[in-house]
Amino acid sequence: MIEIGTGLWGLMLKIFLIVMPLIILLEWARSQPWFDRAIQSAIPVFRPMGFRPQALFPLLTGVIFGIAYGAGVLIPQGQSGDLDRRQIFLVGAFLCICHAIIEDTLLFVALGGSGWIILTARFAVAIAVVWLLARLPWPAATPEMSPVSPEGSV
Repeated sequence: MIEIGTGLWGLMLKIFLIVMPLIILLEWARSQPWFDRAIQSAIPVFRPMGFRPQALFPLLTGVIFGIAYGAGVLIPQGQSGDLDRRQIFLVGAFLCICHAIIEDTLLFVALGGSGWIILTARFAVAIAVVWLLARLPWPAATPEMSPVSPEGSV
């Protein structure tokens, strides 16, 4: 029983030491001018997958830090009308497959996994699936469909 408790506390400490610096780094990066330039330079990479420039910040936030933090950025952008439902769907689909790449990969590496295999597989599957989804016909937006209502109904 003591070993389980010790192991649990050790794992929680590893998670804290990996996640907390990443969150601090994101908040610092958002305030820097080079961050906007980096988002702009990523547009040619993500445009073939159907993403518009407005979708890149929540997408990159979710890819780096996870679904919860990415959703925290995605929901206000959807409510403000910056992103339509298609963009929200594509970002959500990508993040379902490939989120928290730094955090999750470091956690799996700490448990003995191969970081390069994990990263490559997650990115390849996410890119392929979102590329295919972006090519599906999408119903035309009606006034009641866009933007996402503040109540959160989709």
